[in-house]
Amino acid sequence: MKYFIDTHDKSKGSFPTQVLTEEQFFAQFDALEKAAGQFQAVGHAAHVNLGEGKAFCFMSGPDEESIRRAHAAIDLPYDSITEVRRVTGADMRAPNRR
Repeated sequence: MKYFIDTHDKSKGSFPTQVLTEEQFFAQFDALEKAAGQFQAVGHAAHVNLGEGKAFCFMSGPDEESIRRAHAAIDLPYDSITEVRRVTGADMRAPNRR
């Protein structure tokens, strides 16, 4: 599984222009999580500022296409999808495994 962060920004047209309630945002994220399962992807978390209309979603899946397809399945626009590595303090101290 690979990790991805996708971005949504009201100023770029990828986040609703009206202010969402927490319940509305949760419903949208729940829909994304459900759609993701169809493409062997998982929605893990979102970091959101509802007032500014910005969100950063942390997802995993076999490839970037699976993340794109999950968004498309619920007509959820995004600005970017970036593959990332998840690194913690413990990961950084682990011996090089290459």
